[in-house]
Amino acid sequence: MLALGCSDPPAPADGGLDATTDGGVCLAAGAEVELGTGVDGSFAGYRPLGERAEVVLTPGPQGGQHLWVALRARGIDPTLPRLALAAYRATDGELLGRIRIRLRMTPAPEDPSLLALPAQTLVFDDDKYCSVLPGDVRVVMDFDDLAGHCVHDERTLRVTGIDPAADPRDIRAREDCCTMRFPRCYPDAGAVAPVDASTP
Repeated sequence: MLALGCSDPPAPADGGLDATTDGGVCLAAGAEVELGTGVDGSFAGYRPLGERAEVVLTPGPQGGQHLWVALRARGIDPTLPRLALAAYRATDGELLGRIRIRLRMTPAPEDPSLLALPAQTLVFDDDKYCSVLPGDVRVVMDFDDLAGHCVHDERTLRVTGIDPAADPRDIRAREDCCTMRFPRCYPDAGAVAPVDASTP
């Protein structure tokens, strides 16, 4: 579990409350929040993500690709906590994708003493995911609740490839987009990709 103070958390997009003291400093104040991963928008398959943990990109039903991210926490108000996550390419800090949500947390099925957020999609931009397939991604988390708790965490994760449990056609589509450098995955590669392209 991680409970680190943070400064200058991002302003909420929904006009909600920032979890700060009068001096504007973000404090955990006893809260613990653990960043992890899961599957299929559910509570199933949760595992914490430590530094250098290996993850896979999952093809989405609408053509995108994402990391599954989930939380476990204690000492927080579960009513409507805010989670802001951003993924950056570790080599140069390029933003790959972000998510900002407010969702109620409920007791974790594996341990009711913990509060759980089911797996959410941290979507990567179409024209950037190829550069970390495989590669290192720096994930930055800012969490706050309506009781004034704020937790910040950062860690580097290793993207090892496309989720092997995905539909083989979806895996092939993502891999082809990268190896054949299709324009939607490489916007500056030109307007048309060669039909018979077989190498990057």
